[in-house]
Amino acid sequence: MSDPKQQNNTICPENPSGCYFRFSRYEKGAERTSYGLEQHVLIFCKEGHVRITSNLFKEEFLCAGEVLFVPRGSDYHGVALSDTVLLVHYFSNTVCRSENCILSFLYSHKHVQPRTGKPYIYSKLAACARLAHIMDGVGGYLDDEKHEPALWSLKHKELIWLFAQYYTPEELRLFFHPMTDEDVPFKSLVLAHYRKAEYTDRLVEMCGYGIYTFRRVFKKEFGMSPYKWLTMKRAEHVRHRLSLPYVPFADIIEEFHFSSAAHFSNFCKQFLGDNPTNLRKMLSGEPGND
Repeated sequence: MSDPKQQNNTICPENPSGCYFRFSRYEKGAERTSYGLEQHVLIFCKEGHVRITSNLFKEEFLCAGEVLFVPRGSDYHGVALSDTVLLVHYFSNTVCRSENCILSFLYSHKHVQPRTGKPYIYSKLAACARLAHIMDGVGGYLDDEKHEPALWSLKHKELIWLFAQYYTPEELRLFFHPMTDEDVPFKSLVLAHYRKAEYTDRLVEMCGYGIYTFRRVFKKEFGMSPYKWLTMKRAEHVRHRLSLPYVPFADIIEEFHFSSAAHFSNFCKQFLGDNPTNLRKMLSGEPGND
């Protein structure tokens, strides 16, 4: 195995798409919910601490000086446990084309096996001094209201280079596991579009495949039929909504296009094991949902 630091001596030449940064400031007790992220997100906690739950992980606490990676397609809900300042970086790239880029290195190595009962492995990283320095610089540009796409592209490349230089391969595999678990481009296409495609035929159309080829490749990559996987993901997102007691059942019914309350209830019984009312009571009683 070659040393990643020897492979990453140059800045990635790819032009990243959809890159930007923003400050998010929250007073203690403030909440924020995001559904179906369409981009990858790096959340750097500059001040305070926050509790984050998601459809892909149960609970995570992010404190000052730590950074968390949340992949696209996620739902997440954050609660500020103190006055908190977050610097959030959004980006769309799944894998860089350059052989010198960190993600190319990560894809060339075996994936980390998920832990029992945890569909993805999520890991925070303590921000090294250089990472904190970059984030401070970005924060200065934001304070000065400098919002240049070209600048954000350069900062994204610098971040990727920095990760490769200052963190070990094991740390990076754990941290970026949800992204490196994608087989580009097929899984990338599916994960980018499935939230907008309620049925298999629509997902096939959005991904640009023929129906028979799509089903064959999908079964190979995901280990199940598209219908079963879409149903599983739908149940996963519904379960997360049910864990948020302030989200009315009517909103869930509308969001997931259930034809009626009875249809919603039958779906929950079949794929989540109980009716919506009982599920909400159970989920609200879990640690992290009080």
